[in-house]
Amino acid sequence: MRWFAYNGDADGICSMVQWGLVHGVDGNRITGVKRDIELLNRIEPSPDDEVIVMDISLARNHSMAQKIAQDGVTITWFDHHLAGEKIESISAHIDTSDNVCTARIVEQYLGVESNWAQVALHGDGLSKHSSNPGYRELGELLNYNGYGADLTDLHFHPDELMMKCLESKTPEDFMLSSAFTKLKKGFASDISNADNIVEKDGFFLLPNEAWARRVVGVMAHRINEKGSGPHVIAIDKGDTFQISMRGQSGIGELCAMFGGGGRATAGGIDNLPKAEITALMNEVNSRRSA
Repeated sequence: MRWFAYNGDADGICSMVQWGLVHGVDGNRITGVKRDIELLNRIEPSPDDEVIVMDISLARNHSMAQKIAQDGVTITWFDHHLAGEKIESISAHIDTSDNVCTARIVEQYLGVESNWAQVALHGDGLSKHSSNPGYRELGELLNYNGYGADLTDLHFHPDELMMKCLESKTPEDFMLSSAFTKLKKGFASDISNADNIVEKDGFFLLPNEAWARRVVGVMAHRINEKGSGPHVIAIDKGDTFQISMRGQSGIGELCAMFGGGGRATAGGIDNLPKAEITALMNEVNSRRSA
């Protein structure tokens, strides 16, 4: 039996589509919203099974990955986030370079050039590293669909959206689909609500509403294109802030200082106590002025 655990954002979906076009995606597929990272807690492999992981942090799944590997399960891991301590028995294809997304790593592993990897670069806010600017809208929309507090916030379950992309075979054919039209209309409505959101006290504050939870990722990437950062967007969750952060380097490590994680140019903190926002912004401001 083959298990897949993959991030529900653009990079995870495009990685799976590439794999599916070459090897198929039959098996048990586990995914969720963008911030649903600890996916290995939801798989139950037997010793003869195989687990393929795409675009989720090994550091955030380390203890479960180690347990599964010790049980004799074959694990292949593709990712570009902070990895943590190496697990020798895992076949890890992890590159944390700031110009790489997981779909590019999968593309290299498969040895098949794919336009879906270009879509993923746009989805991850790495448009300047893509050779095809025409895929920017699709990348943003696939990424937009992955953001939410839970699956009820999303327009499509990520696995449903991945299968629609796979069935389309090419980005061009998917962009002719009704699913693409639905995402485009939903995003246009949501992003219009953010027009009046301005930076205050060094960060952008969004309400804890469905439109804001959906749009925060693309909004953060777009803000990051206007300056080196770090840039901070917070969603007010009552006693805590949900933090999205973007910048040119060191963002994952910065977020990890406050209980979060990420990669070189993007990261997040799920539940930052409001009392810690001053300390976070002090660290952010010190890097802005460096």
